[in-house]
Amino acid sequence: MEAGTEHPRTGRLTSAPTTRRLVGIDLGTTNSAVAWVDATPPLRAAVPQLLGIPQLVAAREVVTRTELPSFVYLPTPQEQQAGVVALPWTTAPEFVVGVFARDHGALVPTRLVSSAKSWLSNRSVDRRAALLPWASDALRISPVDAAAHVLMHLRDAWNHVEAAGDPGLRLEEQSIILTVPASFDEEARELTVDAARAAGLRHLTLLEEPIAAVYAWMVAHPRELPHAVGDGELLLVCDVGGGTTDFSLIRTKADGHFERVAIGEHLLLGGDNVDVALAGLVERKIVERGERLNLTQRQILRRQCSAAKEEVLSPAAPERVVITILGAGRGVVAGAMTTELTREEVTSMLDTFLPPVGREQRPQRHLRPALRELGLPYEGDPAITRHLAAFLARSAHMVSGSARVEPGDVVRPDAILFNGGFFTPGTARERILEACESWFGTRPAVLANDAPQAAVAIGAAFYAVVRHGAAGVSNLLIRAGSPRSYYVAIEGADQRSAITAVCVLPRGTPEGTRLMLDREFTVIANQPVAFTLLSSRERTDVANSIVTFMTDEEVYRHAPLVTSLRYGQRSRRVPLKVRLSLLFTEVGTIELWCESVTTQHRWRLQFNLRAQETAADASNSATARATIESETTHAAALTEVVIPSDALASAETQLRDAFTGGVARSIDLLIGEIENALGHGKHAWPLPVLRRLADVLLGIDGGRRVSGRHEARWLNLVGFCMRPGFGTSLDRWRISEIRKVYAAGLVHPKDVQCQVEWLILWQRVSAGFTMTQQEELAARMIGLLGMGARKAPRLNSQMVREAWRLLAGLERLDRQQRRRLGDELIARVRREPHNASLLWAMGRFGARAPVYGPLNSIVPPASAESWLEELRATRSSGNDTYAAVAEIAARTDDPARDISDDVRQATLIWLEKFGAPSDVVRMVRESIATQRSMPARLYGEPLPLGLRLDGP
Repeated sequence: MEAGTEHPRTGRLTSAPTTRRLVGIDLGTTNSAVAWVDATPPLRAAVPQLLGIPQLVAAREVVTRTELPSFVYLPTPQEQQAGVVALPWTTAPEFVVGVFARDHGALVPTRLVSSAKSWLSNRSVDRRAALLPWASDALRISPVDAAAHVLMHLRDAWNHVEAAGDPGLRLEEQSIILTVPASFDEEARELTVDAARAAGLRHLTLLEEPIAAVYAWMVAHPRELPHAVGDGELLLVCDVGGGTTDFSLIRTKADGHFERVAIGEHLLLGGDNVDVALAGLVERKIVERGERLNLTQRQILRRQCSAAKEEVLSPAAPERVVITILGAGRGVVAGAMTTELTREEVTSMLDTFLPPVGREQRPQRHLRPALRELGLPYEGDPAITRHLAAFLARSAHMVSGSARVEPGDVVRPDAILFNGGFFTPGTARERILEACESWFGTRPAVLANDAPQAAVAIGAAFYAVVRHGAAGVSNLLIRAGSPRSYYVAIEGADQRSAITAVCVLPRGTPEGTRLMLDREFTVIANQPVAFTLLSSRERTDVANSIVTFMTDEEVYRHAPLVTSLRYGQRSRRVPLKVRLSLLFTEVGTIELWCESVTTQHRWRLQFNLRAQETAADASNSATARATIESETTHAAALTEVVIPSDALASAETQLRDAFTGGVARSIDLLIGEIENALGHGKHAWPLPVLRRLADVLLGIDGGRRVSGRHEARWLNLVGFCMRPGFGTSLDRWRISEIRKVYAAGLVHPKDVQCQVEWLILWQRVSAGFTMTQQEELAARMIGLLGMGARKAPRLNSQMVREAWRLLAGLERLDRQQRRRLGDELIARVRREPHNASLLWAMGRFGARAPVYGPLNSIVPPASAESWLEELRATRSSGNDTYAAVAEIAARTDDPARDISDDVRQATLIWLEKFGAPSDVVRMVRESIATQRSMPARLYGEPLPLGLRLDGP
């Protein structure tokens, strides 16, 4: 454990030794809150108090409220210097959180970060990378930083209100219960802890939000508890907030205790979806009048629709609410647009999110998300009732044998507890109850939280009281433990699509448990090793048991656990016998350790949160053995191409022989010889085989010195085997190794073929570079092409083409640099309108959907529109031109990325006039996931067999 955190040796919370308050923090997607109880002995079951949180509500205006909007605004230097954003504890804050951040930030989207908690669970990005706000070109923070900023504001507010003059009451010194969605995976929980520690909150325990909501109900209704839920009955917690939907089932036991028996999927679906859907409805009204909204006005409209929704759904609500959006530029007032939102329209919108459905209906996964937000994977099907029906069906076997499992294997809850701001209007609650009545013939009893907005914080504080053994409430502890069973993948499945794994932590294991597997595994020391961590919300297997998952859908794949087992001399690759030990901490996170059987060495396994393409066990061996596979790949890597181990060994030998003293003639025949050894052409080599060959090549890079032809072949082969620079858990290590070659440069710098292959190598692998590394590589290419120089150098024409292809593929460059490069390139395209390589690069610079990079690297629509005009003006028709135009004009249904309707229409007319293929026209006309399904077009060659790119 890290210094300062709880050491999980006992089932009881070991709080900070000096704690004088037991604090509950609800870190919400939309709003956050803090509640607390006096911990002075003797501890009593007191009602938690809510903290009044000082926050900016307008420029220079600080007000205390019990809710803190979880929005982070990054102020300008001018705002800081003028005291516009001054807070009671600092006059020039680097960030602002709260009402002012939410409202003022909507006017300046390039400085506003929202939905920080949703970002923590977004596996498609590096959550520790500075990438927010998406709309910003320079000023960015990471999702972890954004969550930490919200917690820092809560810390500073607490210290200002509660600890002024008394350091012992500072929040950093108190025992804190921090809530997370029950459906948060292990990575998201660990990142939440990281954010809390960044805010200085050391004495920390995590609690699931639905359970906290139940504790809040216990606080408010202490005398009703014995009559509310009887022995063996099931309580359904429906927790729908601004950004997430969370379901949990809790069962009462004969001894009077409670047990959480099931949790739902993590669903990015909530009140935010409704707000954006309403904003779309209102915008359509405005467009029908011939008016248009820019991106900033859309942000303002979304906020106004949120407020209007709450107003028309409140008691004694008006029939309609007027919405006014100020104009842009000089005509702020004169250009104002006014419309209205009616109660009927809001109520009708609820039909989309809470439709009446049969209990046999399931979410429609093929639907496009109802809410399009840069980077966040919101649910495609917005019907919460369908997601609830699926949850109750999945949970049936967890309560098997119960009279509460209906025919058709659907759980019938006896009571329901609503939580979250989504259920503040009675209409939303009524829709869920109507659905239950239609499914089961009767309504469940309703447990009402009197203050749903603050319930999670209040419940978290009361949980601390229960855990600390306050008199009269210890029997109220809800036994939860690990919400998932965890497994580590091993070799051994007979079916190639199946996954064999060993259970390392059964579902329901209590916090504070340490487990040691009684099985030995073999790993190789002094090189990176990755372990595939799997989990299931539904299975309960015994620790140490070997299980087989027949399909990938049965388990959830986590980011790989990666470590480098340093042992003895670093240059030696030593096989080691190890065992795995696992600690389910009191904090609520998992620590997995690899411990040597023969020595005292032990290594902590850490999540590789950058390697989001990794997932499945890469082993293709037909021999089952208790050896942990050293690398994981995407599930799609389980292909039909099987390379026997002896054939792979032969290919590896041929590589080593060719680059250690071979002659030039033999190096020319090398690829054909390897194809013969493997029995397949090179484009059929599966991803694990390619990476094995890449590792051999990285180990014999000295073979480049034999001759220029050897170096050219080595560069070509290592790039081919490592493309596209990501896809397996050890590719990050391989990139670090190939960058040593990058730093050293060419051995034969005057050889033209080596110069060309050098550029092609970095084209193939630079997707694995960090932003800083790509920026440095771009600077080299800009210098090579002579941009900005008085006289451009004379280069081989192929080098010019390859340099531009390389630059266009650097998707981690910021959008402004990509825009400048695109402006430079379009001038060349005017001179060479039929140059296929330049047109390919133009399409990549202007693409509306990146291949691998962040969405905030996409050039602004205005730049894309100007390039489209230039391409249409060249009058150069042909498939290369059509493809470039289609990528730049591709429809995404995301207003932050899409070109204007007028330019789209002009582009469609141009494509149809020149007879462009129908699939190209469709990309421009319709929103389809075409861009990432064309890897050969996007990369200029096929991707490795088994590597799949998923679109945004």
